[in-house]
Amino acid sequence: MNKIKYLTVYEKLKQQITNEYYLIGDLLPAEPELQEMYNVSRITLRHAVKLLVEEGYVERIHGVGTIVMSQKKSLQLQTLLSFSEENNEHSVQSLLISFEKGIPASPLVCSQLDLRKGTMVSCHEKLRLIDDIPIGFQRVYCPPFLSLSAEELKSPDVSLYQLFREKGYGVTKAKETIESIIANEEMAKVLKVEKNSPLLYVQRVTKDQQDQLIEYAEFFYRGDRYRYHVELQAP
Repeated sequence: MNKIKYLTVYEKLKQQITNEYYLIGDLLPAEPELQEMYNVSRITLRHAVKLLVEEGYVERIHGVGTIVMSQKKSLQLQTLLSFSEENNEHSVQSLLISFEKGIPASPLVCSQLDLRKGTMVSCHEKLRLIDDIPIGFQRVYCPPFLSLSAEELKSPDVSLYQLFREKGYGVTKAKETIESIIANEEMAKVLKVEKNSPLLYVQRVTKDQQDQLIEYAEFFYRGDRYRYHVELQAP
């Protein structure tokens, strides 16, 4: 099986789904038609479709075919990745909106990072774009020992977790809280959506290989562009 080919087919089909060439409820063309369309073998095509099934875009229904189930980008929960790492098949941009190196941690940030009252932390805010479309807004707080700079963060394709690794703080685990909220006037303007539009609000606390708390982050994702997908396994 040609790995490059099946990933190429997967990416092209996913792009057609997310760009609404195929709508929810539509059937994808039959296997022989897709094989001819992309000039690939059956096994290559099936590996491509399997990835779409795993991400929740399509579902195979016996006797019916492969039906489109979602046009939203899935946020995976099996692997801990930074935004740029998770979306590396797209044109991803991160626009640094603000950076403050020494601000007093709020009671919330102190509790999340287990810091003493009055501890100074860094805070940066970024707008996340995929294929030039605003997708999410991110606000990240880091403890003082993890020194970041605006220069490091302003690159449009920088990976925050790669920066952490380079500084000796590899992210190994995280705890997330996810809820649905509505966009206030400020967030609606930033994400270019209507006020009161649905957003996914995510709070994340991460730890490094030494079990140190190194990040408290808040994410605001457009509800019309993202969803969460997770597979659960009984013990």
